[in-house]
Amino acid sequence: MEANGRQVAMALGDPFELGSTKPFDPATVPHFPAPDKLRPCCAFGMDLKAEIGAARIPGYENGNITSIAELGPHGYDNGKLDKERNGLVYTCRGGFIDIAHIRDNADRTLFITMEIARALPSGVSFDLPEEGTGRRVIVKPLAEGTLARLGRWRVATALAEWVNFQFSVWHEIVTWYGWESIKGFSERVSAFSIEDLYSNVVGQKIAAGIVANREARSHEEYDQAMDAWIAEALRRLGAVSRDDGRRAMKAVDGIWWDSTKALPDNALVIRRYLNLGPALPGWLVTDAFPEDKLDPALRRMCPQEPPPLTLEVPERLGDQKIDALVTVEMTFTGWVPQGFPVAAAKGGTVTQADFPAIMAGIHRDGVKDMGADFDRPRPRARGDKLPEKVTRQFKRLAHT
Repeated sequence: MEANGRQVAMALGDPFELGSTKPFDPATVPHFPAPDKLRPCCAFGMDLKAEIGAARIPGYENGNITSIAELGPHGYDNGKLDKERNGLVYTCRGGFIDIAHIRDNADRTLFITMEIARALPSGVSFDLPEEGTGRRVIVKPLAEGTLARLGRWRVATALAEWVNFQFSVWHEIVTWYGWESIKGFSERVSAFSIEDLYSNVVGQKIAAGIVANREARSHEEYDQAMDAWIAEALRRLGAVSRDDGRRAMKAVDGIWWDSTKALPDNALVIRRYLNLGPALPGWLVTDAFPEDKLDPALRRMCPQEPPPLTLEVPERLGDQKIDALVTVEMTFTGWVPQGFPVAAAKGGTVTQADFPAIMAGIHRDGVKDMGADFDRPRPRARGDKLPEKVTRQFKRLAHT
């Protein structure tokens, strides 16, 4: 049996590339074009209907819930629904996972990684296609010795993960404030949806792992690696069957979402996930209930071990904070949001430093529109009365 050299190097914490005496050639870094598509999936809930104005769209219904076995092959910056067959998968350790978000964020992380790796240890600036605003990444030159100490790919993936997460948060921000990727169809209903940010981090970590394992030397190799890594990541997170996923989604109807509402009604999704890390736990359906009110079927669906998995967004590169090395700039080019909590005008630019003020404004809006606990998995403290709709569900369970 022969050991994998890269895995041994990772175990030893040794970034040095053995057997290479030639200077680094940037041309050896694979080229991936900047992703410019958003995969159209998924508002939180199941069997979703849609309306235009007050009229229900006949024949439209999005089942939404899927399983590992039903997923299609990955295509870099693809987004064809009939190919990838995206949807929501419920996992016992991370809650609901949006497969489209995994794919989008993995693709973007891969692109950012390659752009940074090609330039290191020098600084670099590059743009991504507009998404509500112009988007720019500015990386400062590394301090002498950083690359030799940490390794090119470790540095590039850590910086890329951090950058990707900022852009994933920005997507949630602009959709909250009215930006539409499909004109005329409001996406605020899915802004800061319960599963979004956790799924985004799953995607970026998959991409970082694929790069570290040298499985992205071509589009074809990367796409094949994504298929394997998505399946294994979901298995490790404790993915359940489609039927159990539907059972989990039904359990939080009236707590996290409202099945009486249709797209694009903002009231369809009752709770929103505003945690920007660096530690991001997933919301499990068991978090929505007091222990004595939990459906026994949900308890049986997920064993107690292994425990829930909290994901981490990189914040440091060695002894230096990443936000001191990298800036993301978002510049308003045409669309300018109404009621934005920081100065916004055509040609105006915001950075990650503005996120705390922006998030404070979003929290104020959410409290006003959805209630004081809209960003918590359980709407009432232990012992308090649950919503009437949920109480009716418990009564039905008691008689089944």
